[in-house]
Amino acid sequence: MYFINKLGLLIILILLSDFYPKNLNALENKILFKLENEIITTIDIYEEIKFLKIFNPRIKNLSEKELFEISKNSILRDKIKKIELLNFVKEIKVNDKFLLSLVKTKYSNTGINSLESFEEYLKSNNLNVNIVKEKFYIELIWNDLIYQKFNPQISIDKEKIRKQILENSQKTSLRELLISEIIFDVTNKTDFDTKYKKIISDIKKIGFQKAALKHSNSDTASTGGLIGWVKEDNLNKNVKEVTSKLMINEFSKPIRSSSGFIIIKIEDVKEYEPELDLEREINEVLKFKKNEQLNQFSNMYFNKIKKNLRLYDL
Repeated sequence: MYFINKLGLLIILILLSDFYPKNLNALENKILFKLENEIITTIDIYEEIKFLKIFNPRIKNLSEKELFEISKNSILRDKIKKIELLNFVKEIKVNDKFLLSLVKTKYSNTGINSLESFEEYLKSNNLNVNIVKEKFYIELIWNDLIYQKFNPQISIDKEKIRKQILENSQKTSLRELLISEIIFDVTNKTDFDTKYKKIISDIKKIGFQKAALKHSNSDTASTGGLIGWVKEDNLNKNVKEVTSKLMINEFSKPIRSSSGFIIIKIEDVKEYEPELDLEREINEVLKFKKNEQLNQFSNMYFNKIKKNLRLYDL
């Protein structure tokens, strides 16, 4: 894998500085990278930075160099998935109702309630509608591919879950955690030491969420690593053991997982009373465990594809 040289990066950062041209035609469009038959241009970087700033306001205070790296990594994740998806589908497109459902789920705070309002929201923020739509199409088709390929391999002990819930029902209160993650993979110990040192350095300098945007291989990278509220007893044994020792705003050392290493941060904690509806609670845990395993399969599959592709700077 090859990387852009320092002079080339300097030129790009100047082009993509805060002096963005109001007319895109005024920005010289150069090919920066090539991934198989997919290319990444200055316009792609420009559009991705705009998208990230609108949907991830926390990155606005990052340096241009950091914005460039985050934007490049975000585009590469999409390109890698797109290359693989085109082995299974003729075009990257889905039914509008699925697109709207995803947008509502991911960005409920925008108040979008129709495809028309979604497109207007993008246009009002000077975002390219087709580019943004393709990003969401890729996510939807990728999730469907992972489900179709790996759903038969999912293994969950329902009886064990039932027993755990019955045990919890005897407690007066349980913990629910708001957690974020950074997932990264390595090739050897030296690679681990290098990546981990850089991640820790960036967490200290720019915060956990921005470091997740910059370094995490997970799909949650686009939301600063935020997973959301999770009942602590739903976490797997290794992660639960670690989170039980963390205070709010603390993060863990890397935890080995089937898809690499994961760093967990506790954003907030609240207590809740055990559910009295046993079947409802069982179904909720089953859903969580299923999504957890699918996410692990997704990360493993993505890492496998990525290793077989080569990135060139031009």
